[in-house]
Amino acid sequence: MFRAGLGGAAEEAKSSAGLQLDVAPLDCPRPVGSNCFRSWFDAPYRSPEPSTPPRLSVEVANTTYVYNVESQSTFIKRPYNCQGFYCFRGEQEVNGFTAIGDFTSLQLRYAVSSTVSLYGGVFFAIPFGGADTVRQIRPVLTLNYQPTEGVNLLAGTIQPRHPFHDAVFDDLRYFVRPVEQGVQFLVNQRYYQQDLFFNWYQENTYQNNERFDIGYAGKLKWGPLRLNAQLHWDHAGGEIPFPDFRTISAQNNLVWAGGPELAFQSPFGQDGVLREIGAALTMFGDRDEPNQRTPTLTSKGHAHEIRGWVNLGGYRVTASRWKSNNFVTSAGDIFYGVEKMTEVTFAKFFDLNQFASIEVGGWLRFIDQKSVASSSGGAPANSFYAAFHWNFDVGLGKVNIRESEMR
Repeated sequence: MFRAGLGGAAEEAKSSAGLQLDVAPLDCPRPVGSNCFRSWFDAPYRSPEPSTPPRLSVEVANTTYVYNVESQSTFIKRPYNCQGFYCFRGEQEVNGFTAIGDFTSLQLRYAVSSTVSLYGGVFFAIPFGGADTVRQIRPVLTLNYQPTEGVNLLAGTIQPRHPFHDAVFDDLRYFVRPVEQGVQFLVNQRYYQQDLFFNWYQENTYQNNERFDIGYAGKLKWGPLRLNAQLHWDHAGGEIPFPDFRTISAQNNLVWAGGPELAFQSPFGQDGVLREIGAALTMFGDRDEPNQRTPTLTSKGHAHEIRGWVNLGGYRVTASRWKSNNFVTSAGDIFYGVEKMTEVTFAKFFDLNQFASIEVGGWLRFIDQKSVASSSGGAPANSFYAAFHWNFDVGLGKVNIRESEMR
């Protein structure tokens, strides 16, 4: 529920270690579950930089989280049998769940020059109460090219916290694929911000289809006015090469979103009670192709959302109204498949010191009875999450970048 780019400047955005330019490069107004959760393998904060940055350093980052969703045995109605890459019989049950665990990364950073850095290390995903002590161990290897301040081109392990609206890309996907591999182009300038990426997350084998996605989230800013544009393509399919040649029917889901927003910040900065107030109108569209060989299954849908928010003393509260018609999103939050829904969210960051922070938030979703059947008599779906972040980085030895190399 990563609502970046669709709700104003997040005062909580901090400079992050490693490759992350910003907690929310597109001014994400919401934290995880609906928000601006930090990267799983990059630090949420960064140790103070020395006057001459070290050429070689070790960066350690950790996030301990709990994320709970209660849907009260909700059955979401579907006008067609297929939802994205999966098919159902008329309606789909959405059950609640609780995820508790820990993400830890250890990275070695080497500054090749003032514009090029190499990152190498390992990432661990440790679910609490699971059958496996460590569920994932992934290598981290990235080339980061920064030709100018606020512009980064990454190749290898990329930043997985993309600033999409939750209807376009569900942040829960990060719990199952916290490390992404591909290429990424990040821009964080005064008037323009973007996240453009290509992520290949399943190779083409005899047992599995190839899977990849391409995404773009951009924002133009001029004073209180912002214009947002988002696009996400989720693809599965491919051909098995010789000698076991066979063709797998491709599946594609294309979702786009965009619209204007207004965000007014307090002239007193971050010291006052009322720090920001804003509103946004976002339009959505999709083209879902569950089976390329069967064109009759291909569908198109549309939706719109009106959202308002306020920041009171660092507590961000939002309210929105969602309405859709045959909207299908394979990568987005499944609740956005309903016809009508009202949502209320909150989020807050507590900075403990320059190395650590606590993040809390949650949402309530009131789904119209025409859109959903619930065994609990229409109780709203709800979610709550909390996360503890800490990190530090240590320069190694006395090998520093000389002044002449920094020019």
